[in-house]
Amino acid sequence: MAALCVNFRNFTYFIQEGSPLLVNIADVTFEINAKHKFTENLCADYVCLGTVPEFYIEVTPSEIEAERIKTQGENFSDGYLESIAVFRKICDDILKYKQGILFHSSAVEVDGKAYLFTAPSGTGKSTHARLLKNFLKDRMSYINDDKPIIRVIDGECFVYGTPWNGKHRLGSNVKVKLQAICEIRRDKENRIEKISSAEMLGVIFRQTVIPEELQSMDEFIKILNDIIKQAELFRLYCNTDPKAAETSYYGMIKGGKRCQKRT
Repeated sequence: MAALCVNFRNFTYFIQEGSPLLVNIADVTFEINAKHKFTENLCADYVCLGTVPEFYIEVTPSEIEAERIKTQGENFSDGYLESIAVFRKICDDILKYKQGILFHSSAVEVDGKAYLFTAPSGTGKSTHARLLKNFLKDRMSYINDDKPIIRVIDGECFVYGTPWNGKHRLGSNVKVKLQAICEIRRDKENRIEKISSAEMLGVIFRQTVIPEELQSMDEFIKILNDIIKQAELFRLYCNTDPKAAETSYYGMIKGGKRCQKRT
């Protein structure tokens, strides 16, 4: 039987494929009974050994098939589909019990603060994050390029990396205090403006998973309110020119020198 090689606290461990996997994601410990190696490999950087899990996750064959239906004919492996079902369950538990939500965005860290760029798939949030990385060099690092988690802890909002970090696998297992959220819209000219909480609330609704249970919905709304109260909120109109990164940097990070305020 194959084994997963994990480095934990300078020791190397080998975990048998199919064995329960202990991971810490967003400061929450899960035991995952993964049937496929794909999930184990994906979560390798999040393995935590010698801890007691708070939640147990197992995906059934019918849940894998349900994920397959959602892909609308894409030819994904059972292992990949299992990993998506696992993440869905993780997000459900974190929402219900740990005051956290998934937020579809490219999350980056600059000078110890988290900045999130969000937009519908294909708009260019990852492209813009890459432009910002080229502009800031080592001052910027990726938290998660696709599916970070935001948690409210003791009244403060923190952004976490997760193993589900996009096709380019850009991210790390970190926790960073939230500073700002920016919606990206494609445009010919580069400009950035501050937007209202009401406008950003609609954006977040479209870029997260909305719970079906009424009890979870109440918690979901409370978390969203905490996020939009604490974060600076922006909308960036941009193209793919490198100068777009300067617009977001000076508007969001450097103190609003190029940021317009809506009237």
